[in-house]
Amino acid sequence: MNLLAIDAGNTRIKWGLHDGQQWLQRGHIAHDEIARLPALVATPADHIIISNVAGPAIATAIAQAFRDRTMHTVRATERQLGVSNHYDNAAQLGSDRWAALIAAHQLGARTAIIVTAGTALTADALHDGQFLGGIIAPGYQLMQTALAGNTAQLAIAPGMFNPFPTNTADAIASGCLLALIGAIERMAATLQQRTQQPVHVWLNGGDAQILIPHLSLPVRLEDNLVLIGLNIIAQEVFA
Repeated sequence: MNLLAIDAGNTRIKWGLHDGQQWLQRGHIAHDEIARLPALVATPADHIIISNVAGPAIATAIAQAFRDRTMHTVRATERQLGVSNHYDNAAQLGSDRWAALIAAHQLGARTAIIVTAGTALTADALHDGQFLGGIIAPGYQLMQTALAGNTAQLAIAPGMFNPFPTNTADAIASGCLLALIGAIERMAATLQQRTQQPVHVWLNGGDAQILIPHLSLPVRLEDNLVLIGLNIIAQEVFA
């Protein structure tokens, strides 16, 4: 079975073609390039599985691009593939976060913070298959843009990390980075206190490499966790 997994995120769409054994292709496109996606896929997919947090217009565009294929759109549930969802309303959890949690669990995460660092940063607590809850914060770039756009004298300029910044650009870059690192490590400390187990960080997303050097915890970089999760879910859906 050739499966096309589509992860429609806030800024771009990641996709991957899986033949049941391995990824044959993986790539990403902008939202306005959806019509090109069928031509980018080298081998026609038998089934398509989708995580969409980009809204109904993107869902419609994907459906139009692949109108002749069997599709399944993932939605979070109370329990699936060994993961229990403790969100107050299970269906409100983003499908991308749900797929990433399932992927991490299936890949062996026991007590972990599952982090996706993209337009937004999400950090989700997972322990023995129980999704305990998680946070959403502005991502590294979005945080800097919001700061510059809502203050009178802080223009956007490339900055570098410095533990004691001595110019405004570095101060913004360093402050935003440390805010995200602090959020992740506070989540991890709280999870460790609750479970009395060592905590690992599972990290993916476009800004993952920016965060890694500054995390003091054990880190597993697992790019495309959402696509991996979609592929795992598809084995159940299209069995």
